[in-house]
Amino acid sequence: MRVVRIRYVHSEPLFWRARVEVVEAGNIEAASYVADGVAEMGFVPITLAAELGLPVVPRLAIYSVGPIISARLFRGRGPGGYCAVSDTTVSALVLRRLLGYSFTRVEDPWRALEECGGVLAVGDEALKMADRGVPHIVDVGELWWSRVGSPLFFAVLVARRWGPEAEAAVAEMENSVAAFYENPAPLVEAVARRLGVRKELVEEYFMRSRYLVGPGGREAMAREAELLGLPPLRFVEAP
Repeated sequence: MRVVRIRYVHSEPLFWRARVEVVEAGNIEAASYVADGVAEMGFVPITLAAELGLPVVPRLAIYSVGPIISARLFRGRGPGGYCAVSDTTVSALVLRRLLGYSFTRVEDPWRALEECGGVLAVGDEALKMADRGVPHIVDVGELWWSRVGSPLFFAVLVARRWGPEAEAAVAEMENSVAAFYENPAPLVEAVARRLGVRKELVEEYFMRSRYLVGPGGREAMAREAELLGLPPLRFVEAP
């Protein structure tokens, strides 16, 4: 079964030991890959899962409970207003809903630091900015937790259909996360080398990241969609 993996390091614990056929994609294209049948299952922004009506599997997700580091509005040095990388939907919507911020879209967040008063960066580039000590105005996960008091789901797992293959793929990813928690050091070190950031930052990042969805997770996802003004989420009804 082909599974979409969003190409940020936050996906690593889900896939590093999972025996599944991986299709890599950016945040925006991930949803279209599942909707168009390029893959049968995958992680997509919760915004696009809701908007496209993709059935959510409420067992795995990429989410935070409090500060997350990889989704921050960094303080820029330019005279302009707020800018956001084009690949973000969830973080930009959270800041618009909770703080009333609007954004000009940019492709290069580093260049935008010189042109904008604030730059919303996500994923690997946000981690690099944090490692280099770029000051931030707000951490999106921290803001959501302080205002809403529930987890903030960035990406959810969706599936075109449910059956034995889908169940097996989910189990593979759950086992991969369990293996990571049992011995995180090899993956932490590999990610730190690849990004060129401090190992301590990667350790903190993975400590703050969440993957396994426990009791109440489905309700928290549905509430998030409602608070963000999204269409109601659809959920897979497993046999």
